[in-house]
Amino acid sequence: MRRTVLTCSILILCCLVNYFHGQATAALRKQESDAGVIFVPDALTVKLAALGFDELIFDWYWLEFIQYLGDRKSRQSDQSAKAERYLDLLSTLDPHFTPTYYFAAIILGGDQNHAANAEKIIDRGIAANPESWLLPYAAGMNQYLFAHNEKRAARYYQMAAKLPEAPDWIGRQAKILEANIPSIIKEINVWDSMYRSSTDASVKQRALEKLVTLWVKVYKTAPTATIKNRARNQLRELGVSI
Repeated sequence: MRRTVLTCSILILCCLVNYFHGQATAALRKQESDAGVIFVPDALTVKLAALGFDELIFDWYWLEFIQYLGDRKSRQSDQSAKAERYLDLLSTLDPHFTPTYYFAAIILGGDQNHAANAEKIIDRGIAANPESWLLPYAAGMNQYLFAHNEKRAARYYQMAAKLPEAPDWIGRQAKILEANIPSIIKEINVWDSMYRSSTDASVKQRALEKLVTLWVKVYKTAPTATIKNRARNQLRELGVSI
């Protein structure tokens, strides 16, 4: 009997959550249609309204976020203006979902030149996942590539290197960032590590494109035949002939 009552209560609660979320979504869609913009609700408001079903609501907004990014023409016109609100919402609903923080670095730090805003979201992930080396790694990438702060990037990489399952190259990368070597080589190393370690297809593609651009630049400006040959070989490995 108790099990039946509990089951019915859960079903009713699920229906209520679905109903109220559907009502809210319909209202937001109307606002979008009337104003011609995409409305992303406040993270705290959604979390309170989720009634404990954070992961279910997270899945909904993650799909919306991917669809939002997928409309490239619109994102070029609005410069991904709603991305930060989406990322704030997603990292609030499920702070353990790692891809959120890579998107924070690339979109907020890279596309929008808001590395400080990206850092706030990534630091939230680091606090929620203290054993994951991937998040301080993403933070270091954001600091080096987009905030242009080599020392802060190196500190994040050193943090990552001390965590369980961190690959050996993380520690080496920290030393490279601290070393007195050409900036373009440091940048290549950062994008290369992202390209080889990321499992997200869009992040991997972005890293590949940047690597090709950088190696082409090295090839065209190489002061010696040895460096030029190395650049050519690296491009060949990336599937580009020059």
